[in-house]
Amino acid sequence: MKDKRIDELINILKTTTDEDTRRRAAQGLGQIGTGNERAISALVKLLETNKDKKNRSQDLKTLGQIATGNEMAIKKLIEWLDNSSSLRSIAETLEKIACPGNSTTIEGLRELLHKSSSAYTRQQVKNLLQKLDPRQSEEREQDEDNLLLFLTTTRLKETADRYFSVNSYQKKKFCYQRILACLDRMQQGRDILTRRSLLQSYLQLYQQIVSFSIHFKDNKRAFIYTELFRNRYLVERIAQQDASFPATISKQLAQNINTAKQRERQTLQAYTDNMNQHLPEVELETLSLDWENAKETLENLYRQVAETEPEFIAKTKVYPISFEEVKKLLPSDTAIIEFFFTENELITLLILPGQESPLIPEKLRVNLKPQNPFERLARDWVADLADKSKSKNDAIQTTREELPRRIDHLGELLNFSELEKYLPRQIQQLIIVPNNSLHLFPIHAVPLNPTQRLIDRFSVRYFPNLQIWKICQNRQRSRDSFLGIENPTDDKDLIFAKAEMASICQGRNFTKPEVFTGSEARKSKILESAKNYHCFHFSGHAEYNFKNPLDSYLMLSEDHKENLTLSTLFADLHLPDADLVTLSACCTGVVDAFQPTDECLGIATGFLLAGAKAVVSSLWKVNSIATAFLLDEFYRQLEQTPDKAVALQKAQNWLRTRTADELRNRANNWDLSKLEPKEQFRLERALKRLQGISFENPYFWAAFIVTGV
Repeated sequence: MKDKRIDELINILKTTTDEDTRRRAAQGLGQIGTGNERAISALVKLLETNKDKKNRSQDLKTLGQIATGNEMAIKKLIEWLDNSSSLRSIAETLEKIACPGNSTTIEGLRELLHKSSSAYTRQQVKNLLQKLDPRQSEEREQDEDNLLLFLTTTRLKETADRYFSVNSYQKKKFCYQRILACLDRMQQGRDILTRRSLLQSYLQLYQQIVSFSIHFKDNKRAFIYTELFRNRYLVERIAQQDASFPATISKQLAQNINTAKQRERQTLQAYTDNMNQHLPEVELETLSLDWENAKETLENLYRQVAETEPEFIAKTKVYPISFEEVKKLLPSDTAIIEFFFTENELITLLILPGQESPLIPEKLRVNLKPQNPFERLARDWVADLADKSKSKNDAIQTTREELPRRIDHLGELLNFSELEKYLPRQIQQLIIVPNNSLHLFPIHAVPLNPTQRLIDRFSVRYFPNLQIWKICQNRQRSRDSFLGIENPTDDKDLIFAKAEMASICQGRNFTKPEVFTGSEARKSKILESAKNYHCFHFSGHAEYNFKNPLDSYLMLSEDHKENLTLSTLFADLHLPDADLVTLSACCTGVVDAFQPTDECLGIATGFLLAGAKAVVSSLWKVNSIATAFLLDEFYRQLEQTPDKAVALQKAQNWLRTRTADELRNRANNWDLSKLEPKEQFRLERALKRLQGISFENPYFWAAFIVTGV
């Protein structure tokens, strides 16, 4: 009798179009259909088609009454968590029907935590895991003990190998997931030096986890793991900086939060700088306490926002980007090339439009034993960049002669002659995510085949990780106003800096471009003014400090007291409207690529953190004449295309094919009225010396890269 009544109610659900009748039939199933597979299946189908929010909420409650422990219903609810507007009702229903410890629920929720792009969904999933996974409760109660056990167990490699030498793939995968989750918690809210130390301790194990996924051909998981700790510090800092306020909060609260953010940035940087200088523990403790107090103040303000906007705090947190999210964001004409060094090999991950998983081609895997060839190449490369024993002209001559050979050798090591086989014909743009020493090199300039370099076929943009790619895409900016910083040290040899700035400002679409020259380009003035402009262009001297990257700088004065150091950029620079930052100086795109983790620091990094949507920077000591022509053409191309990577590609390919006469003709079109007679004479003399120079040499055109969108 009961089964017959259930069949009748199911039939009503299938045939009636009257919403009230359907609602009463669903309620009837809730009263008599407990545990009945047909009743549960009918309700699930109803929920898939019912768009009415009120009825849907009622149907979810009914499902919660009859579907306890039902695997099919559990899987459907987890699926809906990622693409429904009724998240709270779905979560409540899932909590009712999924028994604590249910493996289907826990595995499904953990998978969703990795792949979901919604901060609010992730927060709901975390809440559910805390209630449904007994291990979660245990971990909360014994967090310190677990971390200590993890530290003492895995810092010793041989102990770690024994601990994780289990035969089952699933068991091993679970162990590795727990390690990464633990590592993630250990890093949250830490300064960059502490993070580096932690990751360095566990680097071998981290590499082992990536290798494990590749060995079992689980390329999606390998991708997630490689992305997990790439420049995570930068991502966390940007996420906090970029979190937009809900419209519902008061202006005063918004102002208080901005002030607290600035205070937290400054106290963090003061603590980091002094750690770098090895101050006594007592002094460091005081600075650490200042930072902790600043963090607490900011968190208290966030909690005030969360009282009316519960999703806000989740938006300030960082979650690894999922492969599904990358697929949605990836344009049909773009491919992603990610590199990752395991303990024994360099792997290249290719992410292509429409593909269900990353490719890891065998022919693009490079054996690193018995000696890592990339490290030797990188050390020779950096030795030239950092060599101060040579005069500037000698150093430039060495770079000019050695660079083409080294770039060609890099292409051979990467085996990029095989790359074209894996890229569909429609691909016109590449996103490159380097790893470790590969951050130093102009990968866009490596040979693709005997007659072409990468730049001939593709425009190229670089990212520290794909989370930054997503963040930069969300930065909606105009490109109307322009602030230039021109030769702040008044170096008479930088005549092309003045010519470069004049050519860029001439006839462009900028509204009232402003230029600070010489001594008026003071640090305080730049920090105060830059936040009001869409484009920021620096033309002068810069230096990268490999020993202490935070001391790297844009040079504003001969005595170095006014320099814009990377530390200053991290603490005090704010560029909420910046669409483009162009750093026309030496080594502005260099990072400290030799530290084993991928928490890289460079001057361009500071501008991304400050808010820039894209940064154009250089990888070596550049030629000022070639740079002036290149950037003049770059800004010309920007008037034709909004895409900065395409504009730079066209400018670089343009310069490669120019003759001395063509460049002199271009210079004749510049407005050089601001140059003094002596400067004009020196400029004309320099232009005459262009005769016979082959600008096809990558030294002249390949130094500049786009980081961002």
